[in-house]
Amino acid sequence: MWCKETIPNSEGTPIENRKLRGLRSRSRRTEATVWIGKEGTSDALVSQVENQLKSRELVKIKIQRSALREVETRDLAAKVAATTGSTLVEIMGHTFTVYKKRASPVVQRKIETRS
Repeated sequence: MWCKETIPNSEGTPIENRKLRGLRSRSRRTEATVWIGKEGTSDALVSQVENQLKSRELVKIKIQRSALREVETRDLAAKVAATTGSTLVEIMGHTFTVYKKRASPVVQRKIETRS
């Protein structure tokens, strides 16, 4: 029997195992869009990840070897996820993926008045 496994999300709501599997599948088909260099997790890197999370929900980040001299991949991934308020989906080698549900945009319509 299948049990519903949930993983806590950064926003406090749990992510079900089925959704997590779907996110991992999407993660494997995408290319890395952010690279972490020898500077590590700088403010510019965090803002770049946050901007990409706003537009695409799922961001794949690759760590260069020069950044891994002092820190391990898991520690760096957890730090980025905590700083951006996102959920760590998968760690594979020196690459990890974070997810943050996009806020639904509020559509403001201009009300026309007839004179």
